[in-house]
Amino acid sequence: MFSTDVISKIDNYVYRLIDPRDFQTFYVGRGVGNRVFQHAKAELKHFEDDEDALTTKLQQIREIRLSGKEVICVIHRYGLTKEQAMEVESALIDCYPGLTNLVSGYGSDRGVITADDLQSSFERPIYEEPTEIDYIIVKTSNSAVQIAQGSLYDATRRAWRANLERASKVNFVLSVISGIVREVYEVDEWYKSTEFDGRIEFKGKPANREIANLFRGKLIPEYYRKQGMSSPFLYKKQ
Repeated sequence: MFSTDVISKIDNYVYRLIDPRDFQTFYVGRGVGNRVFQHAKAELKHFEDDEDALTTKLQQIREIRLSGKEVICVIHRYGLTKEQAMEVESALIDCYPGLTNLVSGYGSDRGVITADDLQSSFERPIYEEPTEIDYIIVKTSNSAVQIAQGSLYDATRRAWRANLERASKVNFVLSVISGIVREVYEVDEWYKSTEFDGRIEFKGKPANREIANLFRGKLIPEYYRKQGMSSPFLYKKQ
């Protein structure tokens, strides 16, 4: 654990958790204080409460501990503002495919993309804002899809810090990567996550062709992409 003196000097930081059995990074995070050391405590608490509640990350930590080893904690950058830490965390998540992170990082719509794809993305048509359809934009990433074992649906549907009552009034979700709508989902149900406190998820299916064609393959309007709108969970602008 960091001493009080160290905590007072390092401010926000970004860290990696490494499996000592193969020296592979399995989690990237950001925090202050002793956040980097809290994962092992969470693993022990969840195991005592309900072994089935362990997430992939916590399960890996448990397996490491049972092997007689400890997670290697690496501080990548410290002395950062919160915004700087969010950017560094997001960039690192893109660099380590196969992480146990549940969601992609901040600004994932500006994440890893080839130069050719970046050029073509800005040449795509922007969809026209429909007046009769309400929707939520979820900004995910190719890294998040990898984390979700290749499932765009799972990378889109879970797990978001948002108000359940407000989200439950919206029936469509646009799944967006690098500013482009990759899929449109019709929501059957919004509900509280059983794994992650304070987060919500949805169950749904791809929208019908008529609605999907309004958005799919098109660029989201600029006001959803400008600075200050980089949240990964956005409601339709009214």
